[in-house]
Amino acid sequence: MGWLQSKCLSLATATLLAGLNGRVVEAAEPRPVFSRPLQPVAPAQPVVAEKEPVKQAEKQVEFLRLKRGADNSPLSLDTAVVRYCETAEAAARAGRNKPLEVDLVGAVHLGSRSYYNSLDRLFRNYDAVLYELVAPDNARVPKPGQKASGAIGSAQQSMTKLLGLAFQLEEIDYTAQNFVHADLSPKEFEAAMAKRGESWWTMFAKLMRESMARAQRGDDGPSSSLKLGDMFGILFGSNREVRLRRIMAEQFTDMDVLTAAFGGENGSTLITDRNAAALEVLQAQIARGRKTIAIFYGAAHMPDFDNRLRKDFGFQPRETVWLEAWDLRDGVDRN
Repeated sequence: MGWLQSKCLSLATATLLAGLNGRVVEAAEPRPVFSRPLQPVAPAQPVVAEKEPVKQAEKQVEFLRLKRGADNSPLSLDTAVVRYCETAEAAARAGRNKPLEVDLVGAVHLGSRSYYNSLDRLFRNYDAVLYELVAPDNARVPKPGQKASGAIGSAQQSMTKLLGLAFQLEEIDYTAQNFVHADLSPKEFEAAMAKRGESWWTMFAKLMRESMARAQRGDDGPSSSLKLGDMFGILFGSNREVRLRRIMAEQFTDMDVLTAAFGGENGSTLITDRNAAALEVLQAQIARGRKTIAIFYGAAHMPDFDNRLRKDFGFQPRETVWLEAWDLRDGVDRN
C-alpha cells in the first residue's frame, strides 16, 4: 500500500514539476516587449535568496533542493534561478561584442504567495520572460486571481488546498509586457504525442516502470514508500499541511525518476519537445536584440535546458540564486 501511494505522489510530482498548467485560453493580439536593466531580486520574507557561484567543473547544476537544519529536519523547498553566460568564443562566432545572459528560472506550480511575489519582482528586470503554457500562440494569458479550468487545473487546485499553498497561474502576472509565450499549442502537443505514440497512460506507465526498476536496483530514494505513521500523521495529526508538504518535498527533490522517465536519449513530449519549442523562441528573441532573457519553466525541464544551452548555444552556468518556495518548518523550527 505504501509503495502504490508513493507512486501516486510521484505522478503528482511529474504534474507539478514538468506537467501542464490547467487553463483554457483564447486568442489575443501580440504584446510588445520592453527592455529593463537586469537587477538582483530583493525577495520578501519568508522567501530567502541565497546567491552562490557555480563551479565550472560541475557537470550538473541543481535546480531544486530540500534545505535542512542542523538536526536534519526539513526547513524549506527551494527553487533555483541559474544564470548562464555566453562564452566569449560563442559570442564572437555570432558577431556579438558582449556575451549574452540567459537565466533558467526553475519553478514549482504550487508555492507560497511570497514566493510568487518575489518571482514577479524578479521578472520585471528582464527584456523577455519566456513562459510555459500549452496554449495557442498569442493566447489570452491568465490574469492573477482567475481559477484554473480542466482536469489538470482542478487537480492542482485540490493540491493547493491540501498543502496550504497558492497556484502559480493565479499568482504570477502573465499579462506583463515582457512575457513571451514559449511552448507548444494544444494541437502541436497532441501531434507530438501521437508521433511518439504517447498518451497520459503511457507516461504514467513509464514513470511506474522507472520507479520499479530503481527499487529492484536498490537505488530508490528515501521517499520510495510512505510509512503507516506518515499517513496517520497526515490524516489525524496536527500541522497536517506541513506534514504533507514534507512528504511531497521528498518526492520533488528525487528528480532522477522524472529525468529517466521523460528525458534521456529518446526524450518525451512533456519535456523534450516543449523545451525545443521554447528554445526556438529563445533564438527568435535573441535575433530581436533582447539582452537579458529568462526561461520560466517547471524545475523538471531544467536539466534538459541546461544541457542544450551548453551544447547548442555555447552558454555556461555562472551563479545560482535560491528562492524559498515552500516553508517546511514546524512550530518548533520557527522559534
